Amino acid sequence: MYDWQNFDAVFHTKPDQSPDQKHAEAALKHRKELGGELFFDRMWTALRLPKPTKSYPPKSNAELRATWKAILKAQAGDEQKLALLYYLILDTRKQALQQTFAERSFIPQKYLVLVTGLWQLDQCHFPQALEYLTDPSLIPLTFSDEVLTVLLKHPKCDNALAMAFYLTVRPPLTDSSALYAYFDLLAGTNTTEAYYFAKSHPQHKNLFEKLIAHVYTSKASDERTSAALQLISLSFTTEEEAWFEEALLHGEASKTPGAKDSIMARRLAYGRLVNGSDALSRYKGSKLDGVDWETLRGIAGG
Repeated sequence: MYDWQNFDAVFHTKPDQSPDQKHAEAALKHRKELGGELFFDRMWTALRLPKPTKSYPPKSNAELRATWKAILKAQAGDEQKLALLYYLILDTRKQALQQTFAERSFIPQKYLVLVTGLWQLDQCHFPQALEYLTDPSLIPLTFSDEVLTVLLKHPKCDNALAMAFYLTVRPPLTDSSALYAYFDLLAGTNTTEAYYFAKSHPQHKNLFEKLIAHVYTSKASDERTSAALQLISLSFTTEEEAWFEEALLHGEASKTPGAKDSIMARRLAYGRLVNGSDALSRYKGSKLDGVDWETLRGIAGG
């Protein structure tokens, strides 16, 4: 009978199995690249085991055995233990060993798919990781917010992959890092979609203000003009109108070119040019064909 808990039985062809030093060094490098935490670390912590960085990556046969033993002693169900042990098996890069362990330990298929995806993510193999992590059997996906954050923040990951992951898995975005990272991506690609996303979210005001700051401070001149035109053409609520003016008069975007002009343009479009606050009551702006905001106020006021 196959004893998946017995290290020597699992590695019967090579009980003196030692981790490849290049792979161990790569794991340390990837941990730094991924913000100081691998998905192995998260799974380790989920088993209520302490200090994952002390146990992974193991660098010798003795350390590998100690890590294996620690997992077996965890106060967790067998399926969770099997998942983390399978991660260690994947580290060997030996397909025969992986297949034998998967088949004879009876680890559920869902765990095989999940762990393989997280292992690929820890290798920074992003397209390969998403082949597993977007599998319908995994939804709702464990660590989905954390996966999205990694995809969005790693400089070598294509934003298109992150967007595809979000649209497929629909992470809850309960983690603020995931929420803000995804919103920054959305604000950088589609101002209108970002607006409606903010409108539907409990952090409406915060995201709305982030959108304004992004439009006016994060884009090149031509892109900023286009995004600002999209923004000022949207139908704001009364509350959003107040947030918009406050952000452009006193917020992060207040010193950027066109901030005050955007407020004036909205007031003109909605017939409120002569009813502005004191902050802009004498604002003239630059003349265009001999016309400035003071001229338009005079016309609007009769």
